[in-house]
Amino acid sequence: MNELITVKEILEYATEFELCRLAHQVFWAVSTQQINLADDSNKLLEVAYDELAVYEMTESNVLGIGLIKLFVVESFAQYAFYFASNSLEVSIMHRETFGERTGAITEAHRLLTKVMYFADLDIHIPLIDHRKTIVQFPAYLGHAAAGQYILHRLDQHKGVRGIVYART
Repeated sequence: MNELITVKEILEYATEFELCRLAHQVFWAVSTQQINLADDSNKLLEVAYDELAVYEMTESNVLGIGLIKLFVVESFAQYAFYFASNSLEVSIMHRETFGERTGAITEAHRLLTKVMYFADLDIHIPLIDHRKTIVQFPAYLGHAAAGQYILHRLDQHKGVRGIVYART
């Protein structure tokens, strides 16, 4: 059984998993009508790519891939997880939410595929999938102990376990 994988599916996969060069390469091929989204993905191997054009698209990030990143901050002897576009957003949100200054803010892209347990929501979900459900950034995800994949939301300004209520 040989199932057809379309160009559209390759583009969606490359975008979802932030394979920036591949996504822009496929996008260039489609946008210059070298190939159609409904075509078999094997046709991508036959396209004569304009490497300079693909490079320029990738460098300027035409598709906006990777604009929201995962950051981790040491906080209350644990680690706070955030989705944001840069570390300054994380620092401001953390200070406003918890009243503590941030130390080192680490970009944790490698953890995006990890399945985390969101204790307050009682769900197991990879962070890359959870990011799709969030409508406003920056976003606080929760706190976890070192080496643990269980996120708990902490009360504002207290550092104790509980739900962080939205500001009105």
